[in-house]
Amino acid sequence: MQELADFGWVHSKVQLSTGIEMHFVERGEGPCVILCHGWPEFWYCWRKQIIALSNEGFRVIAPDQRGFGETSSPDDKSEFRLERTAQDLVALLDALAIKKATFIGHDWGGPVVWSVALHFPERVTAVGSLVVPFYPPNPKKNPLRGMLEDPRFDYQMYFQEEGRGEAEFDKDPEFTIKCLIRAPTSKDWSWMKEPISLANVRKRGGMLVGFPQDIPRSILHSEKDLKMYSKAYRTSGFRGGINWYRNVEPNWEWNNKAAGKKVFQPTLIVTVGKDPLFPPAVVKISEPFLPNLTKAHIEESGHWVMQEQPEKLNSILIKW
Repeated sequence: MQELADFGWVHSKVQLSTGIEMHFVERGEGPCVILCHGWPEFWYCWRKQIIALSNEGFRVIAPDQRGFGETSSPDDKSEFRLERTAQDLVALLDALAIKKATFIGHDWGGPVVWSVALHFPERVTAVGSLVVPFYPPNPKKNPLRGMLEDPRFDYQMYFQEEGRGEAEFDKDPEFTIKCLIRAPTSKDWSWMKEPISLANVRKRGGMLVGFPQDIPRSILHSEKDLKMYSKAYRTSGFRGGINWYRNVEPNWEWNNKAAGKKVFQPTLIVTVGKDPLFPPAVVKISEPFLPNLTKAHIEESGHWVMQEQPEKLNSILIKW
């Protein structure tokens, strides 16, 4: 399937050797750049980067990752461990006869692209991550135990109960996106009367509890954007994306096979000033393992940097 959209990007689907059918959007010609989204998003979150990078002479590919958008979503949660999602990206290169590419990830896309660099370095030209740094594998520290002790990760503990999160979100995908993807500005939260954070999800009884049904649209989205997100999640549902959170220990065990390895390709980490989980200082843990690291920072951005500060981000990516 191929469909040419308004902005000159092409929609395609391809059967991968990993057993799934992957949908992706492509624009431009030249060295290949793969843009890997996180949760709760899909290829569309990169819309402004696709145009900017392809205009600079790159072949830009933005897939719907496993469980998102129009890409296959197996029911078994173990099918969403990093080993499988990283293999998907290598299989995508194989299917398109691409020897190697630059990988850029955001949110969950970060751990995926770092894993590709660790386990399949011969397929990586360069690798970059937005907001999420490179966490070197540490066989002595089970990350799930650390998350249990850190209130900021309460929402991920909420996701561990299969069926609960997806049932909450699937009721109204547009409302879900309006609640979850918001800018950190006071304008986007002027309606809030009781504290809502990632740290009190289970206490509130759900991730969307406390958000008003008439919540205004975020400044990050137009009505068209909301319709795009709503259509995507009415197609895929939220289970696949949440299943990514249900493999913390298998992911740790797999990446431990690469413990101590450095990523020698050019690397990029873009930090932001207003993300509650990943403060800029956390990048220090990455530095010893990334000898060719470029660091960039956007102070006036929160988590959703591609939508919040597209011009500044695009400038950083193009320069890198």
